[in-house]
Amino acid sequence: MRLSFNKNRFKKVIIISVSVFSIVFFAGCLLYQAGFRINLTSSLPLGIWKIDKSFTRIEKGDYVWFMATKEIADFALERGYLQENIKCENNTIPLLKTVYGLPGDTYSFHENEIRINDIPVKNTKRRINDSKERPMPRILNGIVRKNQLFVLTMHTYSYDSRYYGPIPIKNVEGKARPIMTWMN
Repeated sequence: MRLSFNKNRFKKVIIISVSVFSIVFFAGCLLYQAGFRINLTSSLPLGIWKIDKSFTRIEKGDYVWFMATKEIADFALERGYLQENIKCENNTIPLLKTVYGLPGDTYSFHENEIRINDIPVKNTKRRINDSKERPMPRILNGIVRKNQLFVLTMHTYSYDSRYYGPIPIKNVEGKARPIMTWMN
């Protein structure tokens, strides 16, 4: 059996492929500009999230999209916890976490949990070592200061405030809202 090459058919396939790619690419750009992001990390549900950059208040339970400080980013990049992105501040991708502590709240570490204002937060035991048996940072009990947030997720291997402490509110790029997500 001999296969023949149809030049007109090939041109049509190329034109359709380029057109579909262009539409998807430009639609993606528009959605990105409108604040839509895809979470591919296991810290929070996978899927599409909407980032609201015009937020005026942050409350406990809010999801926040933020840039890591240089210290947090350097440690995470060195260990391979975060992906490198030279287009972003501190060369890391933004993080998505849940707010558990606001300015004035206390945080304390106990054997099997973290407590915010002495109220236990479920599923927040600090690990001594990471998945490669390297020691994890140990911060001390403290108070969330003015212009800071204490952020966590319930994922066992999440790199969050239990290891690096409160984050500056100025690093929050927006409040996040799940649009279409599924559990990981």
